[in-house]
Amino acid sequence: MVLLGLASAVLPAAAQPAPPVLSTWDTQVWPEYDQPSVLVITSGSLAAGTAFPQQVRVPIPADAVVHAVAYPEANGNLLSLAWTSEPGANSQIVVFDLDQPRFVVEYYADILSPPPSRSFELDLIAPYAAQQASLALRQPSRSSDLQTTPAMVAGGMDALGNPTYTLELGAQTAGQITPLQVSYTKADAQPSVSSAPAAPAAVADTSSEAAWWPWVAGVAAAVLAGALTLYLVQRRRSSVGSRQARRREARKQGAPPVRQPSGGAATGATATKFCVQCGQKFEANDKFCRSCGAPRR
Repeated sequence: MVLLGLASAVLPAAAQPAPPVLSTWDTQVWPEYDQPSVLVITSGSLAAGTAFPQQVRVPIPADAVVHAVAYPEANGNLLSLAWTSEPGANSQIVVFDLDQPRFVVEYYADILSPPPSRSFELDLIAPYAAQQASLALRQPSRSSDLQTTPAMVAGGMDALGNPTYTLELGAQTAGQITPLQVSYTKADAQPSVSSAPAAPAAVADTSSEAAWWPWVAGVAAAVLAGALTLYLVQRRRSSVGSRQARRREARKQGAPPVRQPSGGAATGATATKFCVQCGQKFEANDKFCRSCGAPRR
């Protein structure tokens, strides 16, 4: 019974998979890069012989904000990975699964002192035993008098023309802490790279519209007036033609022409005001009717 109890206590522990080993573990620290905080980029590669899929657990500062968890393709493009976060001892643990050896974890740490004397401290914790580890630092734009502990080696310029520094950490044990202290002088709190502003909403060009709108309105009014005039002329001609056609038809059928009523002596103005043939009104100097051509009487 005692042996069975010991066996039952040992088997679960034996069933636990051994933690993976990293062939490389590299950390880049970019203070005030695109935000007024410290951007940390941790990348690693699992050692050859690691079984997949493999769950990976990466400790980061407790109050850090995770920006991305991903793995790099052969061409360098990063593809996002699903991840969760768990509380740890004085840290938080970013947890994700891999089906290939490489990973990248990016986070922002709000640990900078105010300007002009800028400084921060950051503990870098190796998530697993690593065969080789390194540290790199980018100096912010418009800064000077940068000091680090431990001391780092100048590594050239970055794409923005700012100095970079490196430090080889060598082999690491699981959970090993590398404390980093950085100080520099920088008068402003602006990051090295400005965030791109949101694209403005599309707005109509009212200045050009104001220039051509009166011309278009004038042309439209002229076209409308011309169309209305043509319509009235055609309607008048149609009305006159219809009236003349009715009178010609009446004459063919023997109907007497329209004459002045015989109710008394008509004045000269009344007798000659309208054509007796078609009823068209005469103008003052007309000798013949303008509609049917009949002589004025």
